[in-house]
Amino acid sequence: MAIRESLLAVLADGPAHGFALKKAFEERTGGLWQLNVGQVYTTLGRLSRDGCIEESAQGDDGQKEYRITDAGRAELADWYRTPRERTVPDRDDVVIKLAMALGGDSVDAFAVIDEQRQVTMAALQALTRRTARLDPGDLGARLSFDAAAAAIEAELRWLDHCEELLLAQRSRKGGV
Repeated sequence: MAIRESLLAVLADGPAHGFALKKAFEERTGGLWQLNVGQVYTTLGRLSRDGCIEESAQGDDGQKEYRITDAGRAELADWYRTPRERTVPDRDDVVIKLAMALGGDSVDAFAVIDEQRQVTMAALQALTRRTARLDPGDLGARLSFDAAAAAIEAELRWLDHCEELLLAQRSRKGGV
């Protein structure tokens, strides 16, 4: 996940405390992805070390406030204009599980597909319910949820495809 760049994006709108950055990230994505506050502060430490942000103590409580620097703005601009390469797909546990199931005779691959389809369908239904509760004016959250739904729907189509291939293979071997 692009936590580093996301924090810079929030800071580009103005200075903020660490917890406010966490909250802003989660709000902008509609709460789809949660950040661990420890991860936020670790990332802020690296951004500070790299000269992308500046820290300053603020208020009576001594909370640190973070500001983006010119170097941070340059890194953020580079992130926005550099498309993500997809030469090798992200590792997917479901794909690996099914590939392993197909590599031997001890596992019913159809059962693996069926179980995954049920869990994936439930995830899509839950996401659809959450999407319905989004603020219609929050385009960032909507796009985040739409991307998640598209990925889940793609997995469901892929599971159907896997099942079709298995059925065809079994049919060719005379096992249906």
